[in-house]
Amino acid sequence: MDPDLRPASAHTAIKPNRSRDVAYAGLLASITAIVVAGLLARLDSFPGLHGDEAWVGLRALEQQARGMFTLRGMNGYTGSLFPEIVSQVFSVVPASVGSLRLAGAILNGLALGLTALALWTRGAAALYFALAMGSSLLFLFYSRVAWEVNALQNLLLALVLLALPHLLDQSRSSHRWLFLLLLAFSLGCWSHAIFVAAALSFAAATLLVALKWPSESSARLLLIGQLNLLVQLVLCARHYVGDGAFVARALPAMLAGLALIALATHAYVRIEDRLLPHTMKALTNRRVARFANIVLVGFVVLALTASPIGDVSFFGTVSGVILLERVVSYLPDPIEMIALHLRMVLLLALFAAVALRSFRAKPSKAEQLLLPLFCLWTIAYFPALRLSIASVADRYYIIPQFLLFVSIALAVDGLRANWKMPAIALLLTGFVHAQVTTFREAFRGEDRPPFELFDYAGYTDTSRHFMRLDALKNELKSRATCRVKSSSFFIAQPMRFLMAVGQPCTGSSEVRVEYCAACLAPVRGFELQMRK
Repeated sequence: MDPDLRPASAHTAIKPNRSRDVAYAGLLASITAIVVAGLLARLDSFPGLHGDEAWVGLRALEQQARGMFTLRGMNGYTGSLFPEIVSQVFSVVPASVGSLRLAGAILNGLALGLTALALWTRGAAALYFALAMGSSLLFLFYSRVAWEVNALQNLLLALVLLALPHLLDQSRSSHRWLFLLLLAFSLGCWSHAIFVAAALSFAAATLLVALKWPSESSARLLLIGQLNLLVQLVLCARHYVGDGAFVARALPAMLAGLALIALATHAYVRIEDRLLPHTMKALTNRRVARFANIVLVGFVVLALTASPIGDVSFFGTVSGVILLERVVSYLPDPIEMIALHLRMVLLLALFAAVALRSFRAKPSKAEQLLLPLFCLWTIAYFPALRLSIASVADRYYIIPQFLLFVSIALAVDGLRANWKMPAIALLLTGFVHAQVTTFREAFRGEDRPPFELFDYAGYTDTSRHFMRLDALKNELKSRATCRVKSSSFFIAQPMRFLMAVGQPCTGSSEVRVEYCAACLAPVRGFELQMRK
């Protein structure tokens, strides 16, 4: 095996060092605490309340009043899981912008902890992952924004990562870990259709790993990947569950889903010993083995060229440029812009080098399959995304960012010192920049003028939807205005939510509010037209 890619276990199995372990745990805890503090700082005021967040909040209030009356979300591709979580928060903490966002921030902090637990025995990989996530504005900014994709995806992927090493270990019982993996994917697909891309790309990655490195462990991965995809397809039946009383509709459907996952887990464990020999025979067939490399290379090339706009959007999102423009209306100066792009280029270069070396290596232990699996899963996500959903949005790259950072974290711990130190420096400089940026923006007193439209190599968006609404809310309150109308969903919904969770309003006047770049008074950025 290439010495640059020695497994992390080779570094940790030499001699236990209690003082070193304590120091490492303390450093990891400190980094995680800094990140979590960044997620929670000024949660109620930064960024401005987005219309989709308000929509989630209004649905959560409705579910708090009526119970979970449906499995569906506010549209055809989301579910009612996250609004139900928010409604439970509202039952403990009074409804507000802060409590609306609290669940997402806590769940993402928990995702960091669970990922650290999953990577704990793999050298310092947990620390490198925490640094990578703490260097991401996609993670730091969007963990605050109350969308189901932001709140749940990192956590569910952390659960999958937690289960995988146990499923590769033949000496352990796999019942509970397989159940956990299937449950995590099922909750993700219920929450948002974008997680279907995670299930589809996971199935593709397990197939490629099994073709390239046929063994009992890779064959088990292949079977689990296909089983998971089958379970998710069957669970699509939830779309046909009608609305109604919780006990009559949602509860039976949820219990049926859990029963299906339990049945699939039990059935697979019972028949695995009969399936593995046939799978191994197919994988080791000469004709199959002869084309394994061709299939692997062909798939990687196809995946990277399938959606150029998607690739560029991913680059701009994970580099942080799109997040700065969309969320805080900030266009970096030339030096910062170059630095952000250069950092992303170096991250992708590191990932490419790691992936290439892992594809050429011959894993001697089952746990060493995790690195090529996550590399291929990252790559496979992009064509799967195109099959799962037609649009392009920055939040759709939360999943591949997690997979990318896990791949890098697993690899950095096995690098030689002359390669490891620059890699750590890259993660650390990104971490410092992202943390300073997050706290700077969270404590900024006034929004910058928004971009009505910005373009990033084909990705177009606006930053108006994240404008802070405090001044508008206070102005309407001073006028005792209780009814707001707007042609923009992104004004109407936030104001509906803010009025629903604020003090009861007794005024009878109505106001029409629209975005207005030239308006400076009475509220900058908005035009107010009073009606009786």
